[in-house]
Amino acid sequence: MRKLLFHFVFAVIVAGDLLGELYRHQVLEFVFKPLIMVWIAAYFLYYAKGIDRKVMQWAMLAFLFSWIGDVLLIAGNTKFLFFVLGLLSFLLAQVFYINLFLRTINLSGKKPFLKKSPYWLIAYIAYGLIFYIILFDHLDATLKIAVFVYMVALLGMSGMALNRFGNGHPVSFTLVFSGSVLFVLSDTMIAINKFLAPVPYEGILIMATYIGAQYLIMTGLLKQYE
Repeated sequence: MRKLLFHFVFAVIVAGDLLGELYRHQVLEFVFKPLIMVWIAAYFLYYAKGIDRKVMQWAMLAFLFSWIGDVLLIAGNTKFLFFVLGLLSFLLAQVFYINLFLRTINLSGKKPFLKKSPYWLIAYIAYGLIFYIILFDHLDATLKIAVFVYMVALLGMSGMALNRFGNGHPVSFTLVFSGSVLFVLSDTMIAINKFLAPVPYEGILIMATYIGAQYLIMTGLLKQYE
């Protein structure tokens, strides 16, 4: 019953934010978007029983800086400085997620997947290089550096999620890795929309994939320690 009530509240928050994106209603966005990560963190804290202290710390830091990024990117629609600061906040969130996933691997006591099968990294390197080359001429000097660093962190986060394969609960891996892929997709759409060409229904598509990413990562972590 409690989980049902929790998810009803989440559904209201998500619906409010997506409606705000659809109708470009700033009040709805200001009200509901910051609540997304508040709900994610609250749900995680409520159901995190017996989870390693370091895992908890890294998770809460990732959620916190994702929340800061969300708030800054609301203002980033009108002020470029806030967009850059939002990018920096999400960069830190990706670093915290990397440390979080690495911690779960170390706790499992098993060999990381990418040590056994490093060729999977080729896909990440190819994706990052191709997309960065496409963006390169559309970025100023500062953004060339900022976007490159963020892209390394983002793909590193997804790569570390892949690195959890075989190191714990298989459903946990599937949820977390799927969330990491959605995160990459969401941020790819942000970059395309901001620097290359308008993405149809960009607000809904970007937020739907982003919300899905954060939700899947959070629930996947809980699944690991049920």
